[in-house]
Amino acid sequence: MEDVGLMVTTAWGIWTNRNEVRHGKSRKPASVLVGWTKELLENFVMANHSTRPFKDPVEAIWQPPKPSWYKANTNGAVYTQQKETGIGVVIRDHHGEVVAALSKRIKAPLGAVEVEAKAMEEGVRFAWEMGIRDCLFESDSLTVVNAMQRRIEPPSSIINVINGSLSQLYRFREVNFSHVGRSGNKAAHTLAQFAKSVPDQHAWVEEILDCIEGLVAQDVM
Repeated sequence: MEDVGLMVTTAWGIWTNRNEVRHGKSRKPASVLVGWTKELLENFVMANHSTRPFKDPVEAIWQPPKPSWYKANTNGAVYTQQKETGIGVVIRDHHGEVVAALSKRIKAPLGAVEVEAKAMEEGVRFAWEMGIRDCLFESDSLTVVNAMQRRIEPPSSIINVINGSLSQLYRFREVNFSHVGRSGNKAAHTLAQFAKSVPDQHAWVEEILDCIEGLVAQDVM
């Protein structure tokens, strides 16, 4: 559906620019036109999402993984003005204790779905580096979760990232994926926003950052 939306929006953009040329305005380069129409589509999707106050009346909450497993929550954030993005990863055990966390800044203007896919990729890599072998990966992007579960064909803009993440899963003993509403992913979201103040990336092992300490405590109450 996302590819269809982009195709329709791009066709509309070409038609609009053609009319502008007929009225004396300059023709937009293809790269500018694609970027412009993609941004229009993303803004439209975000605006429609934000105007549905009763879409999810039950607030999502973080749930611990089963004993001996770990859960890695991932999230991506778009910094529109800086034309950059950020990633947050929080790994917790079945008691809800944070065992590792990551905040990473990406100096590239990715879209919302693209940065969520990158966040999942970083989550898989980070969990392996932390020595975790049984892991439940959780994201608030249903598209990314369904793609990682091979339920859907990934959008073309993230297919390489998804395939790269999937190719790393053989190293784990067991893995699974789950989707959670945004309110159940607050800690990872906060770290994705925090990445704006990080030059490159920062990881915490067996310690907790002040900005997510309260959120983590609320999750296990």
